[in-house]
Amino acid sequence: MNRPNLLLVHCHDLGQHIGPYGVDTVHTPALDRLASESVLFTNSFCSSPGCSPSRASMMTGRWPHATGVLGLTHGPFRWALNDDEVHLAQFLAAAGYTTHLIGVQHVVPEARVARLGYHTREPGGKAPNVGRTVRARLQQQKDSGKPFFLSVGFVQPHRDFRMHDTEPDSSKGVYVPGYVPQQTEAQAAAARAEFAEIQGAIRDVDAGVDIILGAVDELGLRDNTVVVFTADHGIAMPRAKCSLYDPGIEVPLIMRAPMWGTQPGTRLEGLVSNVDYFPTFAEALELEPPPGRIQGLSFLAYLRGGKPHRSEIFAEKTYHTDYDPLRCVRTEKFKCIINFDLNEAYDSPTDIKKGAIYRTGIEHFCETRRMFELYDLTEDRWELNNVSGAEQYARVEEELRGRILAWMRETQDPLLRGPVGSRYYGDVMKELGVSMEARIP
Repeated sequence: MNRPNLLLVHCHDLGQHIGPYGVDTVHTPALDRLASESVLFTNSFCSSPGCSPSRASMMTGRWPHATGVLGLTHGPFRWALNDDEVHLAQFLAAAGYTTHLIGVQHVVPEARVARLGYHTREPGGKAPNVGRTVRARLQQQKDSGKPFFLSVGFVQPHRDFRMHDTEPDSSKGVYVPGYVPQQTEAQAAAARAEFAEIQGAIRDVDAGVDIILGAVDELGLRDNTVVVFTADHGIAMPRAKCSLYDPGIEVPLIMRAPMWGTQPGTRLEGLVSNVDYFPTFAEALELEPPPGRIQGLSFLAYLRGGKPHRSEIFAEKTYHTDYDPLRCVRTEKFKCIINFDLNEAYDSPTDIKKGAIYRTGIEHFCETRRMFELYDLTEDRWELNNVSGAEQYARVEEELRGRILAWMRETQDPLLRGPVGSRYYGDVMKELGVSMEARIP
């Protein structure tokens, strides 16, 4: 079989805040063009609103709590794939692909990157620079005679604005979603300023994508290269990144794969999860996935015009920087979230807490959360009205709680055994000389 190349482009903290998903104030002509040539999934979600756990699912086809990546992989957090996990690069290398990583991987600590199965690894940086690195790699690869898998990880639009010399962009206006507080003049001004910064970073991402797509065409690779564009999780804003609300778990999924029988310009509304990527790629490439391991569901038939493959998606958070155990199920109409420990209503990562939106809306974000949350998505787009406990929703809530519990049992979620200790907890106990096994799955 003459297998196609696979070019997987993934961003940090992007969500669906781009032109193809209806945000007309961002400058994304390259992504708009790619979407017009591709299949776009409107209800595309990730397995976790945290960087490393979500990427682990994307690259293994398994839920974060099954992969060992329950939080961030860089120090001092140091979560990492279990030794027996099969990474997509490792899988494709065994099938004869040449595998390359440019930029972000974030599923193991940097000292362990070699175990992922990439033949080459090159650093990232500002998105246009990454695009130029990709172009050089494609030039080297095009005449090799072997199919390639190229994973391109953009850091942007992560909130490293000064590091990347990112200029705010409000040239087309600024779109502020409805979940962001704008009740006061100070809140509205803060929201416009922070979203303008994000829009500037997204403009850089689009410039990098433009370079990559141009190189694919110029080098004659288009007819035999599948292009996939996605992100790790939702945008880095309060009630988005690190939350299980839709703005935290929604991701773009744009696939240009005519050799897989897709129709350009198609928009599919069925539910998909990034835990489904691995099994979809495997089926499309006619490769047998690792036996007994894959937990995602291939959406290849749906991609080709068949019926939706899911009636629900699940998502989870155990750690980001702090312990924050959450599990949820989302259907077409409802979202149920279970909070397994006390915390603020929204546990914000540090990069968001430093922003003016968080400071001006802190009372809203720091309320004490409830044990259960239920949202009627047909009536409450931004999940602001928790109807858990309401009599008219009792049957729905009971059913969705049961679905979460059944999924946790089926996938052997460690939360069912009790609170999950961090790597840091294990380090502390070791330093104290306490002879006991930390509760780490």
